[in-house]
Amino acid sequence: MRKFILYVLICAFIVIGTTACSKDKEYTLNIGKLDEISSITIDTLAQEENIKEFSDKNSINEIYNIFSEKATNVESVNDNPSNPDILYLIKFNNSNDESKSAYIYKKGNKYYIEQPYNGIYKITEEEYKTIEKFVK
Repeated sequence: MRKFILYVLICAFIVIGTTACSKDKEYTLNIGKLDEISSITIDTLAQEENIKEFSDKNSINEIYNIFSEKATNVESVNDNPSNPDILYLIKFNNSNDESKSAYIYKKGNKYYIEQPYNGIYKITEEEYKTIEKFVK
C-alpha cells in the first residue's frame, strides 16, 4: 500500500511539473519606443519604386499603433514569412541610423505581422488595409 501511495505521489509531481513547465512563451514585437522612431519605411518588395518613407508624426503614430502591444505564443523560425499572398517589409528607424523590422502580410483570408525569429501575430483586415493605404 505504501508503494502504491508513493507511486501516485511521484506521478502527481511529474504531471504538475510537466504542466507548469509547458506554458507557451509569450512573444512581443520589438520595434522600439514611439518617441525614438524618426521615420518608418514600407518596402513593397516590388522591383521598381518599392520603398516609401514616412517621417511625419501622424503617419508614424498611425503605423506604430498597428504594431504596438501585440503579443503571441507563435514563434517565428524563419528569415521571412512563408508563402504569403501579399508581403510588405516595415522598418522602424531611429535617429541613430538603427532600425527594427517586421513583415506585414496577407495569407489566404488572414492577416499577420511577423518579426523574424520572434513571433507571428494575427492582425485584423482593417489594420492590414491601413498599411496598404500608405503604399498605394
